[in-house]
Amino acid sequence: MCRQSATVCLIKSPAPEQRAADGIAERLAALPDPRCRRGRRHSLVTVLLTCCCAVLTGARSLRAIGQWARNAPQDTLARLDARCRGSLGVRAAPSTSTLGRVLAAVCPGGLAELLGCDPAGVNPDRVC
Repeated sequence: MCRQSATVCLIKSPAPEQRAADGIAERLAALPDPRCRRGRRHSLVTVLLTCCCAVLTGARSLRAIGQWARNAPQDTLARLDARCRGSLGVRAAPSTSTLGRVLAAVCPGGLAELLGCDPAGVNPDRVC
């Protein structure tokens, strides 16, 4: 069981070199993707960074995060490495349902340790 949720977590603690990465995107890239390989349209890093950006701008619900992603300008989606759709290179944001499924599947304890914080004040030696 994960230390912060009722879901079973099969992810090992991040290595010290993974926690020492420079940027948030590099740290998030160390997380294993909990989704099946088939049908993935957006990378795990893109989905998590989209959620982070939306929350930083004031989104307080999953619906608000989805609206932010849908209304994000193309240059922002390019920085988040959202996938290109069509021959014109138009970026497509992850859908609200994709954002919700990924957030529900990601281990919050491993994510907190990887980003270098301990929101619950629990033992940092035991992640999941």
